[in-house]
Amino acid sequence: MYTDTHNHTKHFSSDARMTYIELIDACKKQEMRGVAVTEHYEGDYPHDIGEPQVFDIDRYFEETKAWLEYAGDLPLYRGIELGYQKHLCAFYDDLMDKYPFDEVILSNHLYKGKDPYFFRDCYKEDKNTVYTRYIEELADMAELCNNYDIIGHFDYINRYSEDPNPQIKYAQCPESFDRLLKAIVAKDKTLEINTKSVFKMRQKGIEDSLPDPEILNRYYELGGRNISLGSDSHDDTTLCLLFPEVAAYLSKFGFTENSYYVGRKRHGEPLV
Repeated sequence: MYTDTHNHTKHFSSDARMTYIELIDACKKQEMRGVAVTEHYEGDYPHDIGEPQVFDIDRYFEETKAWLEYAGDLPLYRGIELGYQKHLCAFYDDLMDKYPFDEVILSNHLYKGKDPYFFRDCYKEDKNTVYTRYIEELADMAELCNNYDIIGHFDYINRYSEDPNPQIKYAQCPESFDRLLKAIVAKDKTLEINTKSVFKMRQKGIEDSLPDPEILNRYYELGGRNISLGSDSHDDTTLCLLFPEVAAYLSKFGFTENSYYVGRKRHGEPLV
């Protein structure tokens, strides 16, 4: 019984494969507590993949009226995942004031201005250098932008690495992580634990796949209590992926709630 705070449908995210009906039916089958739809909004996306990476927000709110009706007694929250670039912060802050989103995820899918999904050459650089620069950009993002609720998948950069030990660790760039975590705490935002990242490590055969204990300990030490579970699902087979296991793991560090948002206000449900 969890709320999954990070999901995409084919209606507004070009890389997703599930319809809203498939999403809602799967949530009800699992007896989930709730679900947030957080469609991709990537301003000035640098890769031409044949489809726009932003969507018509007015149409989104109009069409999702039917989604809410179909969901019935399943809480369905209308959100968005903003793709960070430094010059977009003011635009995003203003844009989010204009619409009644329940939840806003702020994520960075770029390294040196390119998405590692397409730009695998970035992994030819020293791993610690790459990860440090990525976390520095996340810290910039958390500090410079304001109108968001959740920092998405801080470990996105390691997903496509072919390094035999691709995990991202606090010890690789402690100063950069401190900047990021302090900004989250100071602004009372939420750190997402993206279970798709865990799953991708396991697909590589990595046993040490759960988030680095030092990252979680340091976040808690700095006063961070807001954690959200997001499966980052693009189809209906991965909703609440690994949630019970990851929730039990997080509870060992003192975290007690899975954070979710309604009308941009944080709510909490028990992790265990």
